[in-house]
Amino acid sequence: MLATRVNSNLVFNEPTLAMDLYYHPLARQSQKTLIALYEKQASFSPHIIDLSNAFSRRSFGQISTSTQLPLLQTRTGESFNDATIIIEYLDSYISSGTQLIPIDKHQALHVRLYDRLSDNQLDKEIDAWLLAINTSNNQIHIKQLERAVLSTLAYFDKRLANNHWVCGDSFTLADCAFIPCLKALESRLQLLDYEHIGRYWIQAKLRGAVSQVIEEIELTLATIGQSELVVHT
Repeated sequence: MLATRVNSNLVFNEPTLAMDLYYHPLARQSQKTLIALYEKQASFSPHIIDLSNAFSRRSFGQISTSTQLPLLQTRTGESFNDATIIIEYLDSYISSGTQLIPIDKHQALHVRLYDRLSDNQLDKEIDAWLLAINTSNNQIHIKQLERAVLSTLAYFDKRLANNHWVCGDSFTLADCAFIPCLKALESRLQLLDYEHIGRYWIQAKLRGAVSQVIEEIELTLATIGQSELVVHT
């Protein structure tokens, strides 16, 4: 099945590259990659992998020695299993759709900086907080973890006061990384109470690529009835 789809906001064209994506809809790094693929109007064959399922895990093990999702494989034999590297690859080889990494080196540096801030700080803070909520009775520790998340969100909120998207007027890699974090927090925090994140979250959900990823998340949750915490590679 080719992930060439049409909705009211976005039209995806025929492929310029033949690719296979192994991912899970509830994994934030997979969500980040999917947003980028849809923004680039890329065609690809999607393969959902549930690493908590022994059969699915064994099947994936025949494809890759890594147990990390997402994994992008090209028909030329190249494999990439890091979301940021996948997006760098897509932006280098697919000219259609959104330019996710600016050509200007200074702007590109800031995009990569905020991509790293989402992945290496906010994403990990969310994991720690949600895990503690589900496994710990230590309310002081849970509150400390929550404050770390809120502090990072406050930093992003301040930045968005002067930016339409995370790094300016254009949607970039930094937004691909930040949006899955907001989706994970939507049921826990009142995102619309943030003056600038609230505006950002509303406009993000109206974007075709983002709405398509959110639709797949919600369909998966409705189908399997499990928390988004379960899969967060």
